[in-house]
Amino acid sequence: MELKSPSKTELVERVKAILATKGLTLYQVSQRARNLYGRSSPHFLPHNWYYDLGLRTFSPSLHQLFALSKISDYRFSDWLRVFGFNTEDISRLQVLLSSKRTLLLDCALDDPESMIPWFQNRLGNTPAPSIAPIGQLLDLTAPRRLGSLLEMNRTNFVYARVGTEDAFAFPELLPGTIVRADTRPVEMMPSTRSEMAPNSLFLIEHAKGFCCCRVQALSRNRIVPLSPQLPYAQVEFRLHDEIRVLGVLDLEIRSLLKLEQPDVPKEFAKHWRPSRLAPQEKTLSHLLRCARLRMGLPFREASAMSRHIVAETGDEQYFTAPGSLSDFEARDTPPRHIHKAITLCAVYGLQFSAFLKSAGLDSNEAGKDPIPDNLVPRRLGTSSHEASDKTEEATVSGFLGHLLTRLQPVPFFLRESLPDLSGLKSPSLHDYFWVGGEPNPLHPLLVNGLIVIVNRHRKKPVYSRSRPWWQQPLYMLLRRDGRYVCGCCSAESGTLIIHPQSQNYQRSEQLRDHDDAEIIGQVVVVARKL
Repeated sequence: MELKSPSKTELVERVKAILATKGLTLYQVSQRARNLYGRSSPHFLPHNWYYDLGLRTFSPSLHQLFALSKISDYRFSDWLRVFGFNTEDISRLQVLLSSKRTLLLDCALDDPESMIPWFQNRLGNTPAPSIAPIGQLLDLTAPRRLGSLLEMNRTNFVYARVGTEDAFAFPELLPGTIVRADTRPVEMMPSTRSEMAPNSLFLIEHAKGFCCCRVQALSRNRIVPLSPQLPYAQVEFRLHDEIRVLGVLDLEIRSLLKLEQPDVPKEFAKHWRPSRLAPQEKTLSHLLRCARLRMGLPFREASAMSRHIVAETGDEQYFTAPGSLSDFEARDTPPRHIHKAITLCAVYGLQFSAFLKSAGLDSNEAGKDPIPDNLVPRRLGTSSHEASDKTEEATVSGFLGHLLTRLQPVPFFLRESLPDLSGLKSPSLHDYFWVGGEPNPLHPLLVNGLIVIVNRHRKKPVYSRSRPWWQQPLYMLLRRDGRYVCGCCSAESGTLIIHPQSQNYQRSEQLRDHDDAEIIGQVVVVARKL
């Protein structure tokens, strides 16, 4: 969490300055809020609101900031940032918190006005090797406005994080793995037994939640999710009524720091009767209850997860007691404090826009203009200059163009989660390795690989013959001839032994440590196509 709450004096002066850019005073805002919503509405801002902001215990509500957004025509997310709340942290917390059930990540919270580092092809760069540090292929260039990069992205993709209790695709997908689903080729969904797609993994939704799995078609409108390794009960679903296919998985991002073991709960191990999918339109109480049950969370467990958010943010106001969680579902009213709204979205795996809509806040009615950069804190706002035409051309040619084509759309919303996924506080360009040119990878995780992140401080290899392939650590090695190798290895009496986990290699390879090859570091994150 990079944004910090400003002091009360700074906050009042900043709000005054922002309103002044629109020719507004607080008195005028108060009058318009009264005319739009009424004095008794939670949207109402009193004319002495600056006095309230000066109180140490006061914080504005979602409804009040939404009214500010509508009246000033400045974006609601920017007003949240002014008061120290960054909605992008919701998706980061969803990635950070361990969850029992698969959840959809909120990938629509990027601030298009923020500046992010960008790259260009290195001068004189030859065709990329099969494996190479990204720092040998790309150079940092002028930061880019994120909005200009988001225009390259297609919007028909959803992201999910696999849970520990619904890991149907284990061991191909482990708990904690982040996957992307392309929503366009849903028509590829097999409709009959003879049309099964054995190599496709699907993101599906049923009444008890989401899961990533292969499927078997029994008839034109009946399918069964398959779990080849774990003893999940085989349950037959009716398409569109009891189950919904959200997309076909096309990308995996796996952290290798801490591999979570899957678990098969009793409710999924024994046969259960599927029920109809819940309607899309929900009241707030219905939305919260459905989301909590889908995550398999009793109130006490959900409250305990909010403690992890407190530890991450250092702000006690993010803690939500079990009684408060119960009250939100019973009263059908949104929490007064914005901290609680962020906690609910992070813990329950809710989309922030869906939460706002169920609370009666239609994002289409909020302001559309960005607050000027000098009046709102933005991440990595180190430059106000847009990219040049030359940089624009570099993004569609050379190695960078090839990488973007393979990776598209780029999951920019995960950029703040990379330290959590890799365990590296500030991963440098030389910690990223391109592995997408290796035709015969030594490990199943590297098949269709794109990028890996390497921790250069971990150079002591660990290998156990009793472990399955998905539990074996991966290492990046540099041969004497300058070629890189990525795979499992061990060290014995000054000899590095590479242990292939692929059927294409039948024998291990022995190299003299520091003479024939040396270990660069341990692979901690893998991004690959599915």
